[in-house]
Amino acid sequence: MPRKDSGWWDDFFPAFRPFFGLISQKRTNAHVRFIVEKLSLKPGKKFLDCPCGIGRIALPLAKKGIRVTGVDITRSYLDELSMKAKRRGLKVDLVHADMRRITFGSEFDAGGNLWTSFGFFEKESDNRLVLKKMYQALKPGGKFMLHVINRDWIMANYQPRGWEEAAGVKSMEERFFDYRTSINYGTWHIIKDGKEETFKLTIRMYSFHELIAMFESVGFTDIEGYGSMKDEPISRDKGMMTIIGTKPRRG
Repeated sequence: MPRKDSGWWDDFFPAFRPFFGLISQKRTNAHVRFIVEKLSLKPGKKFLDCPCGIGRIALPLAKKGIRVTGVDITRSYLDELSMKAKRRGLKVDLVHADMRRITFGSEFDAGGNLWTSFGFFEKESDNRLVLKKMYQALKPGGKFMLHVINRDWIMANYQPRGWEEAAGVKSMEERFFDYRTSINYGTWHIIKDGKEETFKLTIRMYSFHELIAMFESVGFTDIEGYGSMKDEPISRDKGMMTIIGTKPRRG
């Protein structure tokens, strides 16, 4: 019997691992600097990286003295992150969990859902729950950063197929966009060592105004949006969006 929270991500992300190599170290370094600046992170501050993947962001933050907790549903990613942290003499607390099921309460100075890890669930209530759980995890005054694909850019540049290759692994994605739900249905063909695996994915795409409404619905205030790591505004010319919300201070 499948787990209650099982989904396309269970089999897809282990197969997708080689494609993390397409993100350059230069780009990662710039992203880390942007996160540190916008979330006012300093040594000793607590940061929740959910989901954390293989530690692309978690490890550089830990190196800066930030107390990082990483959450991910993919066990092999956490195992890899753990080994990397140990080799580098870094401490990262790791939790194997679905991002809808985390149970932290007012523990973190900041948190992030980074690099297109939002909108995985066909139920809108589940995607909203991800934001609610991150809100609950923050201390009053804490900030949350969401880094996600810009639906408006996708609509202006939509391609029914895409190809990529990394570390000798090839992928082809066939896409169908449902305008009624703003869900992108993708069929991924990943070929490794001459063997092909096929995965079906669903990603809910969001426009900036929709995310503002979702952030506000769970309690975030002072919501900011950026179309690049150079503080440029969000527009249909920007493929990615960074949304930042603050958990209000009480009393």
